[in-house]
Amino acid sequence: MSVGGIVVCALSLGLLAVLGAPAAAQSGGTLLAAHRGGALVWPENSLPAFRNAIALGVDFLEFDVHLSKDVEAVVIHDPVLERTTTGTGAVRERTLAELRAWRLKEKDGTVSEEPVPTLDEVAGLAAPTPLRFLLEIKVDAQGARYPGIEEKVLAILDRHGMASRVIVMAFQEETVHRVRTLRPEVMVGGLYSTRTLEKMRSTVKWEIEALRKLGARFVGLHQELVTAGVVEHAAKAGLLLGVWTVNTAEAMKRFIELGVGVLITDRPDLAKELLHR
Repeated sequence: MSVGGIVVCALSLGLLAVLGAPAAAQSGGTLLAAHRGGALVWPENSLPAFRNAIALGVDFLEFDVHLSKDVEAVVIHDPVLERTTTGTGAVRERTLAELRAWRLKEKDGTVSEEPVPTLDEVAGLAAPTPLRFLLEIKVDAQGARYPGIEEKVLAILDRHGMASRVIVMAFQEETVHRVRTLRPEVMVGGLYSTRTLEKMRSTVKWEIEALRKLGARFVGLHQELVTAGVVEHAAKAGLLLGVWTVNTAEAMKRFIELGVGVLITDRPDLAKELLHR
């Protein structure tokens, strides 16, 4: 094996070891996730963003998955197209060919040359690297789950050898349970904001305990929910704690000092500096 191959192998094994012991990860150093590839630096959820984030040396690519009308897994955040693309309408009402014909917008609204990427493309891009995925399974514009999306996502990840390097996340409990049932060995996690917890009439500690009982390994929290006590509670539950979406230096420093497991940010370039990497 070449020196470069040895380095990549060591990085891969080290990251796997960290994720195999979430509590240790939180005490041993904060990991870096490029939110939507780095949405304040490059066009969000685009192949160039993912390539640049990989080159930057992040630990995770964070992104979102919907299904097209012809049941293809595509990487885009919103259930509708207007904000981030030149297209219109709901993602689930457009075929992959239609989605590919439109172009992604830059953060200032100008039109790029990039189409909406597929999960297959993103997985193929990351497969040769030691990176992992924070993959959020989304719902449609009416808040309905996509039938069969979990099976579709897992099949694509399997094809690229990425199933062991992904944390599948969702706000919807049913989605988390579905992935856990289909593939108990795949890491899953729940996502929570203040609003979702209020709607659920629940608390962070209650949901952390529910995830622990389910066998989940990750919890993703909006930054306003994360305190020193929450960090400690997640660690005791054996959950890797991700905090989103942290974009200012002041907030980044605070969460790094608190010892969060994963810093999820639109500014991975800034976070890398603050992590001294």
